[in-house]
Amino acid sequence: MKRFFCFVSAIILLLGLILPGCSPKTIIFTQQIRQKVESDSLNINEVQFYNSHPIVLQRNLTYDETKIASGTIRFENGRYIEIIQIKKGTPGVCEKATHNSLDVAFEAGDNRILKFVMTPEKNYKISAIEWKDRFGKVTYDSLTYYLKPGSEKALLKVKKDHFFKLDKKERIASGRKVIAKGEN
Repeated sequence: MKRFFCFVSAIILLLGLILPGCSPKTIIFTQQIRQKVESDSLNINEVQFYNSHPIVLQRNLTYDETKIASGTIRFENGRYIEIIQIKKGTPGVCEKATHNSLDVAFEAGDNRILKFVMTPEKNYKISAIEWKDRFGKVTYDSLTYYLKPGSEKALLKVKKDHFFKLDKKERIASGRKVIAKGEN
C-alpha cells in the first residue's frame, strides 16, 4: 500500500511539473490588447508579433526569373515555382498600422509585409487582395504571390507575459518604536 501512495505521489508531482509548461506562451492579439497598448502610450511598432499558423506564399516563375528568386524553387509539372514559408510562431514586427489593420513583416527587406485585418471577433487575421478557392492573392516583395490553403487561418499573436504583468509597487515598512517620554 505504501508503494502505491509513493507511485501516486510521484505521478502528481510529475504532472505538476509538466502541466505549467503546457500553458500557452502566446495569445491571440485582439483589439482589446491593442487598446491597452495604445492607452499605455506604447508604440505598436515595438510589439513583437507571431503568426498562429504557417503561411505559405507561392508564385509561378519563368526560367529567367529562377535565378533571382528569393524563396525555395521547385520544378513542378514543367513549371518553376517559388515558395516562401513562414513557419508557425515566426516573429514579426508591425511596419504600418491603421485603425483596423496591421502590416507585419516577418523578414527584412522592402515591401515584404503581409496585411492583417481586424475580424468581427476583434482579432487580426491575414488578409489578401482577393480570395478564390482558399487561395489568397497578395503583393509581397513587389511581386504577386498566392497564399496557399491553410494560410487563411493565420492570426497575429503576442507573448502572454508582455501584456498581463501586474503593475505592482512594493516596499518594506521599516517599523516604528515607542518613544518613551524624556527620550528624543
